[in-house]
Amino acid sequence: IRRTADEVKSEFWLMGEVIHGDYSRWVNESTLHSVTNYHLHKALYSGHNDHNYFEIAHTVKRLYDLSGGVGKLKLYNFVDNHDVERIYTKLNNKNHYIPVHILLYTLPGIPSVYYGSEFGIEGRKERGSDYSLRPELSYEEYKNLINYNPRCEFTRLLNCIKRDYLALSYGDYKELQLTNCQFAFLRSYSGQNAVVAVNNSDSEYTFTLSDCGMDVYTDLLNGNCISSGDGKITVNVAGNGGTILVSGKVKVKEAYEIPDDMNLTDIQVCKEEYKPEITEEGHKNDIETKVVNKPYEEMTVSELQAAILDKMSKNGPVTEQMKKDVFENVYHNSLINWVKSFR
Repeated sequence: IRRTADEVKSEFWLMGEVIHGDYSRWVNESTLHSVTNYHLHKALYSGHNDHNYFEIAHTVKRLYDLSGGVGKLKLYNFVDNHDVERIYTKLNNKNHYIPVHILLYTLPGIPSVYYGSEFGIEGRKERGSDYSLRPELSYEEYKNLINYNPRCEFTRLLNCIKRDYLALSYGDYKELQLTNCQFAFLRSYSGQNAVVAVNNSDSEYTFTLSDCGMDVYTDLLNGNCISSGDGKITVNVAGNGGTILVSGKVKVKEAYEIPDDMNLTDIQVCKEEYKPEITEEGHKNDIETKVVNKPYEEMTVSELQAAILDKMSKNGPVTEQMKKDVFENVYHNSLINWVKSFR
């Protein structure tokens, strides 16, 4: 099959489902391009539930060594799929959603997200039925969630970073620091370095990392520049959090910026609720807000929320739940997309 596929279409991609065994037997130049990485799947969730990053690091090293230490074994990485329980169900601490997905996107391999899990939906394996793992999702229920669900927003951010930094896809892998609760590694490719650090404890942790190869790094999750001294870099990582650093002074794209109001140590909720500015006539209709006349891109968060409520009111009654949904969305880009979606 591989020989024929290469002749017909050289970029054609072949993958297979394999649970255990020597993955290099199936993934090589004459067979498949990739197979499902069940070894890492198990390590990613149990390594967090058991506060045991040694399990994850050992699994990565073993799989990496199978490819000759140069990362040629491009495995299909996942944290859940159609046959296993949803990651949000499996995690004992739901806040571990953050470091789990940082690792999914930055460790060697090809990351995949099972539909619905970007919203943090639950799914428990049941005797005689996998229906709860493969539910039908209502478009009406989820069409607006994509604009303000914090887990979905975080997944989108990781997608952007993975796309833009080749070291995270093709780079060599080098372990920098490892404890039960802290794990850091280096990915290097064609002069570009990326340092990833995750923390599964409830307390902030300060990483001091050596042999990182560059003098200056930029934190892609907040835009801070970190300078090294004597070949070392020091970075603070929040409890149940993580960071992705890339070499050099990088102008962080707006797409990477996590809003201040998005609490990365508790991704289930936002810390602050925004309230609209009410006009003098607002007492007549409690959903009337001050709507300004300027481009959406120039509006503040509260102005965008007001514009959305105004458009909603023209389409019919605005319920308390609808207003709550608007006020809980504090992300500028998603609010712009939301307000532009009205016809």
